[in-house]
Amino acid sequence: MLLKSNTKIPLLVTGSILFFFFMLLGSFQLTNFSRYFNKPVFLVAPDSTGYTPEKAVQSLQERNEKIKDGFFNAGFTKQAWWVMVRTEPTEDSWIQIANPHINDIRIYEQQGGKWEEVYKSGDYYPYEQRILDDPDFWYPVKPAVHTYLMRIDKKGESLNVPLRLVTERSLAPYLSDRNFFNGIFIGWVILLLLLNSFLWISLKDHIHLFYSLYVAFSVCWIISQWGIGFRNFWPDLPSFTSKSRPFFSNISYIFLLELTARFFTIPNTQRHYTKAIRLLQILLLVSSIGLLLTDIPSSGPLLRYGYLTTMNIIWLLALGIIILFIWKGYKTQKQLSLFFLIAFCFFSIYIVLLLLSQYNIGSDWMFYANMYGSPVGFLGESTILSFGLTQRYNFYKREKEQAMQALEKEKRAAADKIIQTQEEERNRLARELHDGLGGLLGGIRMGAHHRLKPYPAEQEWIAEQLDLAVTDLRNIAHDLMPVQLQEQGLDRVLEKAVARWNMGDELKVHYNSSIKQRYPLRTEAALYRIVLELMHNIKKHADATEVNIEIWEEEKKQRLTLLVEDNGKGFEAGKEEGIGWKSIRQRVQYMEGKINIDSSHRGTTVIIEIFMEKENA
Repeated sequence: MLLKSNTKIPLLVTGSILFFFFMLLGSFQLTNFSRYFNKPVFLVAPDSTGYTPEKAVQSLQERNEKIKDGFFNAGFTKQAWWVMVRTEPTEDSWIQIANPHINDIRIYEQQGGKWEEVYKSGDYYPYEQRILDDPDFWYPVKPAVHTYLMRIDKKGESLNVPLRLVTERSLAPYLSDRNFFNGIFIGWVILLLLLNSFLWISLKDHIHLFYSLYVAFSVCWIISQWGIGFRNFWPDLPSFTSKSRPFFSNISYIFLLELTARFFTIPNTQRHYTKAIRLLQILLLVSSIGLLLTDIPSSGPLLRYGYLTTMNIIWLLALGIIILFIWKGYKTQKQLSLFFLIAFCFFSIYIVLLLLSQYNIGSDWMFYANMYGSPVGFLGESTILSFGLTQRYNFYKREKEQAMQALEKEKRAAADKIIQTQEEERNRLARELHDGLGGLLGGIRMGAHHRLKPYPAEQEWIAEQLDLAVTDLRNIAHDLMPVQLQEQGLDRVLEKAVARWNMGDELKVHYNSSIKQRYPLRTEAALYRIVLELMHNIKKHADATEVNIEIWEEEKKQRLTLLVEDNGKGFEAGKEEGIGWKSIRQRVQYMEGKINIDSSHRGTTVIIEIFMEKENA
């Protein structure tokens, strides 16, 4: 249901804040796997000149930079790094480098007094080179004192090294709990995709298509961030692994910008902002194509560093244009803008943390933000946006209904004015006929009576003819101008009209009415004209001897029904209708009613149903 007043805005903000902290604490609890591993102390040193393992050990010992919390963040780095860790497991264990995006990792162990390479893997190598079937890098450790030397290469990109020691018996529950969180995320996303795909198909609104595409490519980015993509979808395409995250991020931003442009309607200035969005979308698309065509492993660190820095700038510009849309849209669409703003803030917090994680900042919370903050923020954002899209649909539906009501009101006002003008013109014509031509015929009758005194037979004939003409003229005038309609109402005027029709010898007209209230003049005048037109058709074409006219009300259905039937010869239903029938249908349509006609050789029945509009409506 659409929010109806600004008093509900604080409730929406409060609910969103509570939802944010619920997801934050809940996801942190779900991803807190510290009970399954230990954090070893290790040394780190940059490989600035291409050290041999022996030279690297010397540099590590001289530098003596100890990492005690198990997490090292080098930020953007121009060189590889050496890591030396000493383990003393009492049972079979695994060393885990909890970062699935290391381009080249080598592990060395002393054998016979020399450092020998015992493990080689990374994103530049096929997935099958990883010992354990998991996106992270794992190396088995036997119970004993071991010193391991690692060379970790991610030149030109951001590097963080979370190092953990996991026992063999803790490995299965550790991976199970982590996969459980991944399953919750995937299930939630599938639900959102199904919901918005259904809305796109049912509502025919392309904004739900672009939202679904945004969600889909964002999920592709997240599964790339987790290393699931390399494991399950392109294990034999290591050349795409390093490109997948920025590529999917670019495409998701393209659809997020499209979603923003379609979500808001900003009068007068929308075109200028849309041009800015199109420019950013082109930049994102071109950079994505260029990324796919680039050989990442052979490109220099400076090129990779420059590309990622440029992309960060473009992404920040995209966030800036989204903020501008929210700010401009808030002036006219406060509630919709607030939904978008809350969703944007939800996700942007994690985006900022993710960007910060690319620089030399180290902490457990930074590891959480880097690995799990993005999916948590995305789930919060996409969920709130789904509600926002629902509110947008209700908002524009209400605006459309109001516009349609206003248009219908204008059309009815214009129609009422036309009808009023027509009635005034009929009244004027009736007065002229009655007072002008009627008076003239009366004068002619008196003059003829005086002049034809010597000729009684001619005098009587002229008098009869003029009496007939005056009677017909008065009937026409009465039909044109029911002067008592406004004062006495439809029921009384029809009674008088039926009495007048029954004075002739052509038809026997029966009239029955159960009207208990008055209706607006436009309704009564329209029904009166319809009855006159139907009577005219019956007299002229039907060869009928009897006519039955009935009007009744149905309070429960709020419906007023007019029935006119005759015992004439009927007419063909498919025959082309004349002006009279067209006039009847137009009047019924104006009153938003419906007409049903049943005609055969035994006669014709016309039933007209209209809405019971009260006189004070």
